Amino acid sequence: MSTETDVFLAEMVPKQRAADGAIHDGDAGPRLALWSQHDPLTLFGASLSGSGRAELEPMFHNVASWFSHSDSFDLEIIAAGASADLAYTVGYEHTTTTVDGTPRKYNLRVTHVYRREDGTWRIVHRHADFPAEEASVPLPSGRTGPMLGERQAMGTETEAFLSEILPKQRDMTVALHKGDVTARIALWSHTDPTTLFGAHISGVGWTDLEPKFRQEATRFAGATGFEFEVVAAGTSGSLAYTVGLEHSHAVVDGVPADYTMRTTHVYRREDGAWRIVHRHSDLFQFNIPGDPSAAPCGGARCSRERC
Repeated sequence: MSTETDVFLAEMVPKQRAADGAIHDGDAGPRLALWSQHDPLTLFGASLSGSGRAELEPMFHNVASWFSHSDSFDLEIIAAGASADLAYTVGYEHTTTTVDGTPRKYNLRVTHVYRREDGTWRIVHRHADFPAEEASVPLPSGRTGPMLGERQAMGTETEAFLSEILPKQRDMTVALHKGDVTARIALWSHTDPTTLFGAHISGVGWTDLEPKFRQEATRFAGATGFEFEVVAAGTSGSLAYTVGLEHSHAVVDGVPADYTMRTTHVYRREDGAWRIVHRHSDLFQFNIPGDPSAAPCGGARCSRERC
């Protein structure tokens, strides 16, 4: 990692470990102090989704009310980057706490995006879900529906980035859903760190990801429609990110599938072109005509926590 990234991690990670340890002991105050006061702010949580400070603040207090008697919490970072006033981390949260009176031990895959404001790093996005290979922990339900309303203006630099990257990303996904991985290989960075927290595959490093991308493409045989709904985005220096919902109509493992994914992407500018360096996605909802037990992430019925 670069010196800029190391400095960011040295400042931010201890604060984040302390704040998330506190929320698992029933105190939302430290987490709220780490989050920005300024929109766009977004949450794709393991049990809740939301956007905007006005919605997230009471939501985090509600989350804190689920927990008590935190025994341990650790944030394991597997990738990170910082450039100018934007940064991101990818990792795992390992938690032992009490959830609604029942002792629980669980792990979450987590992606965070940060914005530097007045010299201090603040969280502006969190994406968390349970690893597919682990059983999810029952958490109280909350709002999981899509964000509603018109997307906010995001500044000239960010809008220019979106105008450049969104058509490429759409073409990449439509091609993938036809079984063609070429555009995906071209749009991703081949320079580490690169990471994937996918709906049914995960990986670290380009030598790990490339064969997985090629194998995944073999599952798709036809694309009948795709739309990417941008919820939030930002860019600064050589980093950018998008948060959104992917609405797909495809044929997966021979079965027609209509489904929506919550997605977080991080991009790095390399030699004048934006490249994807991280993707975090989980299944938001699915509807497969004729077979409600089938789903794009495998033969078993999916839930928001598992996919």
